[in-house]
Amino acid sequence: MKSPDRALRVVPSPETPPRAAPAGPAILETRRLGRAFKVRGGLLHALSEVTLACTPGTSLGIVGESGCGKTTLNRLLLALDQPTSGAVMFKGKDLSDLRGAERRAYRRAVQPVFQNPYSSLSPRMKVRRIIAEPLSASGEMTRSEVDARVIEVLEQVGLSADVANRLPSEFSGGQRQRIAIARALASRPELLLLDEPVSSQDISIQAQILNILKDLQEDYGLATLFVSHDLATVRFMCDEVVVIYLGQVVERGPAARICTRPDHPYTAALLAAALPADPAAPPTATPPMGELPSPLNPPSGCAYHTRCPFAQEVCKRDRPTLKETPRGQVACHRVTAEGWT
Repeated sequence: MKSPDRALRVVPSPETPPRAAPAGPAILETRRLGRAFKVRGGLLHALSEVTLACTPGTSLGIVGESGCGKTTLNRLLLALDQPTSGAVMFKGKDLSDLRGAERRAYRRAVQPVFQNPYSSLSPRMKVRRIIAEPLSASGEMTRSEVDARVIEVLEQVGLSADVANRLPSEFSGGQRQRIAIARALASRPELLLLDEPVSSQDISIQAQILNILKDLQEDYGLATLFVSHDLATVRFMCDEVVVIYLGQVVERGPAARICTRPDHPYTAALLAAALPADPAAPPTATPPMGELPSPLNPPSGCAYHTRCPFAQEVCKRDRPTLKETPRGQVACHRVTAEGWT
């Protein structure tokens, strides 16, 4: 594995083609997934008809601002919550139907890395036990094999073997996040669910962690689902991007295209809010207009029309469907299969 302490690699140009997806079925996918919550004052639709797939060896980015439904989606993918409509499928089988060995196989194959390494690691457990606990619980490895695997994954994330006997409080935030990644790798997963894994770190530490994740994916053929609000980071990490607004998919397509030439005004606003790779670069689009509407009382028609500088009467009246275009998928009345109207 390459050194994780170098600077963040140059982001590919927009013309760089995405990696070809290896043959094989999706590891994890959603089919018209929805989640609604009963709250005082009505029904909150956190997700609505979200369909996506995580295939071997590729990286999918989920993008949207706070409150768009990213966390709800991640909880459903981790079976920490149950959908109210649609389904989450693990290798073609409904997650809610998995029992016994199939359930354990899912838990080994799909591993999370959470946003805050200060709360995701037990302060009372040494690093060795934190990483070894799921391996020991499976009963499939001897003690010596577990110890060897702990050292192996620590080295994969750029940490030395001696850290295994120390407590999380002895490490910086960046080192703790490396430990969290090592724990996720211990069971040799097929898919990592990465929930804002670098948002709490400074820029230099972000670069180190992103390089580690990129190398792990390339070296071991991991699939990754990268949840973020930052399109610049997603462009570096991902092959494909799904943009979610108020629980609905509004755009989907190759990361290199979406992060440079977005079709949906909301995606353009997110891109404008991201720090540019070139500090001297001019703004790329108009930022979001006004406050995020309440998901308890979303606007009629297109949910983004109250903030969109291009809104028309049809946007206020009719909800756009997600339509196919030569560049991907987009839910916007101003975009047709032939282009902008």
